[in-house]
Amino acid sequence: MQLSKDQETPPSPPRSPPPKLSTVACPSRKPRERTSSPFSEVLRRKRPPMLNRELFPQAPPWSKEAVKTPPYEDVEAEKDGVYSVYCKRGRRRWMAMEDRYSAVVDNDGGGRRKAFFGVYDGHGGSNAAEFAAKNLGNNIEAAVAAARSGEDGYSIERAIREAYLKTDEEFLKEGSGGGACCVTALISNGELAVSNAGDCRAVISRAGVAEALTTDHSPNQENELIRIRASGGYVDCHHGVWRIQWTLAVSRAIGDEYLKKWVIAEPETRTLKIKPELEFLILASDGLWDNVTNQEAVDVVRPYCIGVENPKTLPACKKLAELSSTRGSLDDISVIIIQLKHHLAMVNSSWTKSHIEAIWRIPERIRRHFLLKDQQILQFSYLLLSFVLRSLKKLDRDVPRPKLQFVGSCRNESDEERLQKLKDRAVELKLDGDVEFYKNAMYRELVALLGNADAGMHGMIDEHFGISVVEYMAAGAIPIAHNSAGPKMDIVLEEEGQRTGFLAETVEEYAEAIVEIVKMKETERLKMAESAKKRATRFSEQRFSEDFKTAIRPVFTNDLKSQS
Repeated sequence: MQLSKDQETPPSPPRSPPPKLSTVACPSRKPRERTSSPFSEVLRRKRPPMLNRELFPQAPPWSKEAVKTPPYEDVEAEKDGVYSVYCKRGRRRWMAMEDRYSAVVDNDGGGRRKAFFGVYDGHGGSNAAEFAAKNLGNNIEAAVAAARSGEDGYSIERAIREAYLKTDEEFLKEGSGGGACCVTALISNGELAVSNAGDCRAVISRAGVAEALTTDHSPNQENELIRIRASGGYVDCHHGVWRIQWTLAVSRAIGDEYLKKWVIAEPETRTLKIKPELEFLILASDGLWDNVTNQEAVDVVRPYCIGVENPKTLPACKKLAELSSTRGSLDDISVIIIQLKHHLAMVNSSWTKSHIEAIWRIPERIRRHFLLKDQQILQFSYLLLSFVLRSLKKLDRDVPRPKLQFVGSCRNESDEERLQKLKDRAVELKLDGDVEFYKNAMYRELVALLGNADAGMHGMIDEHFGISVVEYMAAGAIPIAHNSAGPKMDIVLEEEGQRTGFLAETVEEYAEAIVEIVKMKETERLKMAESAKKRATRFSEQRFSEDFKTAIRPVFTNDLKSQS
């Protein structure tokens, strides 16, 4: 956020509030887009005076990365297509950059992938934004860890609230002055928790439709207005800007000690499960949202990351910042785009055509791993261990030993118990060196495992269709499926006279299939894998659409003829 040079620091003493409680938009300025609250008509504003103290933010201690934001330069960062960041310094060139950000992707000790992102929009200097970037993520991590310890009445929302308040309390003890609006996103085990205090905003793309996950906290918001006036504060509209005590144009922030009675740090948090239709998340400071609507932002980003072979969102971040700047923004503009497919926890077989297409783009390579996707329960897993054990006995010592990979999600304690029994069974059979377990695998990890697999084993009997088998084939992994129902009748069939996989019923037959694939020449294996890929296209959305149109076209043609 930026500041006018002629602004004074000390606030005026509070006046008595007007007798009538109302929410009115000042006519002298154009209000920006509403978020989820019908009263959040936030207008462009000036800020308290800047303090000339320059610090640099750091990522939370549990991160392997450190993020720095030079005070007089634009900043850009990108990580493996997972997220992109762009911070554009405001057009008041005599002022230092007051925005800061955090971006961390890591794994916790329990095999879960986690990530934390934040945008911090400083006002009255960058001190509060620096402090929040350095400490808020760490405080949230610690509070959430305590919440997961099982204490009664604890929740993620409560943990994040306590972390925000703790960060605010710690910053006020510094006595540095200034404040910062914050928006953060915590991703863990396929769940997203978005929080904000102030007017930084989070917008998600739900199959191309923009949805604000946060509410801008402005003094003229009805609930904020009631709270401030109940505490003896005064809210007025001056030159088109709603302010508290004639000073600050946001009602929630970290810092702002001299207005702390009315400007609280308590965040609002929304949690949701990451599903395939949730494409990406945009976190940005008000420098963007003052001039770009939620849907405009989503429309700008989508072409860079949806339906393209190599998604790159850094150009989208820059385009959004430039769009706001060309529309007259003088403020700092910070944008983070997070592609949510990398944090999608896959439970059973719930992939869509877009997921399979993503796998198809994985190039061919030498593969020496066997992949097994976990099903709803682990009822066939012991048999699969038997398949591998039997196949190992059939292999010569000079032949590479196959590796069995179990990949799936544990949704509850019962699933955890089954998984532990399976691990114990592998030890009993002395297969623990030949078996790997991937619990709560995220989408990106699952795609990588599929892309490196030589074969995929499917042990379900009489499954109506068997989408897992199609997924193996689409990835170029040779399927070994049970000789029944869908795999037998529709899926693992010859394609243009070429074999596409193996069907088996007994332990011996599964073991023989494994041995045959392991001993197969590379050219033969790739040829069968290519046939399997081609066979999988029969089950794509495009093929279904074409077949459906072919089937119904005669009906419409005959109907039109009868009408004529």
